[in-house]
Amino acid sequence: MVSTWEMAMITGLTVLFIALYALGSVWNKRIQRSFWKALSKELKRYSRRVSYKSFGSSGFKVAFRSSSAPFSKVEIDLVLLAREMPLYLLAAYAAGRRDRVIVKANVPARPDFHLEVFGKGSSLRREVELKAGKFKHVEAGGLSKFMEVRSTSPRKAANLLSKGVFERLMAVRQCLERFSISRREPHVLIVCRRDEAMVGPVLDLLETTAKALRELSGAPGAEAPTRGRRGRR
Repeated sequence: MVSTWEMAMITGLTVLFIALYALGSVWNKRIQRSFWKALSKELKRYSRRVSYKSFGSSGFKVAFRSSSAPFSKVEIDLVLLAREMPLYLLAAYAAGRRDRVIVKANVPARPDFHLEVFGKGSSLRREVELKAGKFKHVEAGGLSKFMEVRSTSPRKAANLLSKGVFERLMAVRQCLERFSISRREPHVLIVCRRDEAMVGPVLDLLETTAKALRELSGAPGAEAPTRGRRGRR
């Protein structure tokens, strides 16, 4: 038979976990609102309409197409840690996991090489399995101090970096976990830790990369929108 103090303890723990769950859910919702506020301002330079899909307190997904930008389709995912579960949250922090922003984009000028840039201390390092002999090291100057750069074509990778991509990568190096270019869709993949202040620089990286890929392919195209031109698209 359960004693009074045992029942009180069970009831107290139940109330505590319910309260922590609610608090974690509210916390994540506030993060979503803050991130969406920063993201929506930046998206205005590419598209007036976007599709939005909520994943509850876990995050959301935004997708859009642009006829004037150097990319054809973009998907941006905000993936939040489960703050409703305190024990999981502590374990996630201990393992080095953080809230992530994942940007996926297709470009009209499909790349003919693979490029992988990933943080030396990133938890995604194990997920980026590069077969020996297929991917080769790329010397990337100051970027190599923070990231590992490998490609199936070091010459093409170096050429791409020289077209403004290097500077864009350096600008987001503190939050960047992975930057990938592939022949398969999505052609461009950017994974970084959530940071509202980095939304603009990350999209700048995407835009500069798409422009560079278009230039490398020799495909014609009008200039894509820049920060200085924020009219209707």
